[in-house]
Amino acid sequence: DYFFFLMIRRPPRSTQSRSSAASDVYKRQEQQQEPKAQVAQENFDETLEEQQTVATLTTKEIKKLVRPEFEANPHKYYPVEIFKKFGFSRNQCPKCQHFYWRHSEKADTCGDSNCVGTYKFIGRGTGIGQKGTKISYADAWKGFEKSLTSARVPCTSIERYPVVARWRNDVDYVAAGIFCFQPYCVTGELDPPANPLICPQFCVRFNDLDNIGLTGRHYSGFVMLGIQVFNRPDNYVFFKEECVEFNYRWLTEELQIDPDEITFIEDVWAGGGNLGPSIEYFVGGLELGNMVFMQYKTFHDGSLEELAIKVIDVGIGLERIPWLINGSPTSYTDVFKNSSEYLLQKLDLQINNDIWAKMGPYSCRLNIDEVDNIDETWKQIADLIGIQVDEVKKAITPIKDLYIILDHTRTVFMIIYDGSLPSNVGGGGNVRNILRRVFAILHKNGWFEKLKLEGLLEIFEYHKKDLEGLYGEFKPYKSFDQIIQMEYERWILTDSAQKSKLDKLLKKSKTLTIDDWIVAMTSWGIPADAIAQISGQPVPGNLYYEIATRQERITKAAEVVLYSTTHLKETENLYYQNHRQIIFDAEIVEVFANLKQNNARNIVILDRSAYYPTSGGQAHDIGTIEIEGEVYNVSSCEKVGKCVLHILDRPLPNPDNSFYVGKKVVGQIDEGRRRQLRCHHTATHIVFAACRKVLGPHVWQNGAKKTTDQAHLDITHFTSLSKQEEKEIENEANKIILSAKQIHKSFMDKAQAEKDYGFRLYQGGIVPGNELRVVNIVDTDVEACCGTHCDNTSEVGWVKMLRTNRIQDLSLIHISEPTRQAEISYAVFCLKKKKIINISETTRLL
Repeated sequence: DYFFFLMIRRPPRSTQSRSSAASDVYKRQEQQQEPKAQVAQENFDETLEEQQTVATLTTKEIKKLVRPEFEANPHKYYPVEIFKKFGFSRNQCPKCQHFYWRHSEKADTCGDSNCVGTYKFIGRGTGIGQKGTKISYADAWKGFEKSLTSARVPCTSIERYPVVARWRNDVDYVAAGIFCFQPYCVTGELDPPANPLICPQFCVRFNDLDNIGLTGRHYSGFVMLGIQVFNRPDNYVFFKEECVEFNYRWLTEELQIDPDEITFIEDVWAGGGNLGPSIEYFVGGLELGNMVFMQYKTFHDGSLEELAIKVIDVGIGLERIPWLINGSPTSYTDVFKNSSEYLLQKLDLQINNDIWAKMGPYSCRLNIDEVDNIDETWKQIADLIGIQVDEVKKAITPIKDLYIILDHTRTVFMIIYDGSLPSNVGGGGNVRNILRRVFAILHKNGWFEKLKLEGLLEIFEYHKKDLEGLYGEFKPYKSFDQIIQMEYERWILTDSAQKSKLDKLLKKSKTLTIDDWIVAMTSWGIPADAIAQISGQPVPGNLYYEIATRQERITKAAEVVLYSTTHLKETENLYYQNHRQIIFDAEIVEVFANLKQNNARNIVILDRSAYYPTSGGQAHDIGTIEIEGEVYNVSSCEKVGKCVLHILDRPLPNPDNSFYVGKKVVGQIDEGRRRQLRCHHTATHIVFAACRKVLGPHVWQNGAKKTTDQAHLDITHFTSLSKQEEKEIENEANKIILSAKQIHKSFMDKAQAEKDYGFRLYQGGIVPGNELRVVNIVDTDVEACCGTHCDNTSEVGWVKMLRTNRIQDLSLIHISEPTRQAEISYAVFCLKKKKIINISETTRLL
């Protein structure tokens, strides 16, 4: 257990200069018996509030609802004319019944491998590959980039976003390129970094784990080549016709693929709260890309709303391009070139190229989600290639396991590198699952003895080499090896209490249902392999798919907005202009009835205000407002839209709201409370910077709260702190304070701020709009933050660590200050961990 201790020596109260009107008010207030503002109890409850959720339709269910309408009206929803221009005709697939476009009558099905039955390109290559040109993983991206940046309407190539979606509060990780621009670029609240743009975005998905290593097209982490276009009502860029044209140009000119080999399938796409018609395109039985034309916003019940901004979202699996062109037996050999060579050598494994070459074209049939009997499918493939099924499995299974290890370790590397940790919480639970699956496979095959932990860690270095052609050199990551080692030790020492729960469950029912598996994994934290070992039952083939589907069915409930302020001008925020201003003049612009207090008319909106509303984890100011000679206590402040709502201690006497609109008022902030909150907020930034320097780059903020009594800073960390680490954090924080570093606060263009400081700006979560308020502790910490802060670190005080503790997987640092009247006050920092609330991947620390 461990706590931090912060000691703040308060400066003497300064005399504030005031306007004459404000001075008169101040004198009258001193003469009155001024009642203290009633402030809600601010002591922290160390339990965690459960996120409200609502049931929602899955994307498959929503697509099923709209598909009949789209199919019946192709001219309305699909780019029919451009297909005709290129010599394609519309047909209905005799097998799946979907409508598709073909260039030649030879394409007698839609081109999907489920209908074709094989991958036709394996062993011969496609396009330039058939002519003898082989391409690498990086070559595939560079060719795409060359084609799209030279298109008739050229696209701008941008760098990838982190796979950890810090700028969103509804998802943990980026699962598609468009996730980087939802919701604010889609709604028009934020300008995209370029328009149109292309990006090699690393994405992660955990619903296809059962297929990895076999089908060649399934990965938990993959690079999505994205084309994103945002068509606003006043700025048309390009839409469906041009999008098809540019993709077709890339396929036929850059990759030199014969048009007769290409088919386009009409489909529907839904995801991230949006929906629209889409066009998938296939070559040789392999889906290469999907052109999505987002036209609607979707709601949890499946209802739709037209989007004012029409968006193109093209997603192309980069892993599939070199596979298609080179005609390799499986995509994994092209993608994991360096890492697979290393692992094969370390484990002394040989790939049976003959069997893989024969089985490869039929590997498309091994999608566990689409077959009723996987054993029967294996037998059918064995018969087709003329080899005994046992011999096929013997050759394929160990290499499949090797590819799973390579896939999962690459995904783990990218997620940790970008700032997330394995845990039992939200998306971190998926990361822990796949990492433990790697450990289980290594032990099952007797490979860990050959590899050792040092050899496992070396795999991550080879992943860097395989990705350098796309993303450049990866910087050293101080704590990475320690994180993997800690996860391995935890896997070895699975909690006996958790195993006891499973034993009790097995006594009630000898056969575990899919629900039992999911509860044991997501609620009790027992890895699938451990469940299988304890129960003696095999891991269900659809386990990971079912977990992902259930997570998709749960969404966060929309925040209830009680008051509409859209008709009002933005409140001028005086605390950003001068955070030391205590008294101010203003004018009333609106009075609201308080819906939480029986419609008492005690909510006042001013044209300008020095009151800081509850925001960014910082508690609100309190004080007084004089209205018509009467002094009211301000007990709370909230921000709704762009307006600050001042909640008074009693209703205004005149029932006519218009009587107050335009009235002059004088406000006065509680100076001691403001100072206390300002120091607390600055202290959290300082301690956070100290934690990152001491513990490593994996430390991120996962929530914060600052009040007069205490404050807490929630950070990500993977283990309890040692006494030495506690002392180092304490010393580093005090160094920052004693160095008297300047703290600059300014508004910046969002795109420029991200370019200058990266996505570590977003320690406090999402920030809508095109402008950020950036708080920069010189050479120490830079964050997008709306709170009040000191001008210099020396104003904060002195930090002394008391104790720390840890609850499960995400560490919380708490700062508390029991008194604000004393000349010297104290703040306690403690690290804690939170329990799983539910299996939703969108669950977050509050």
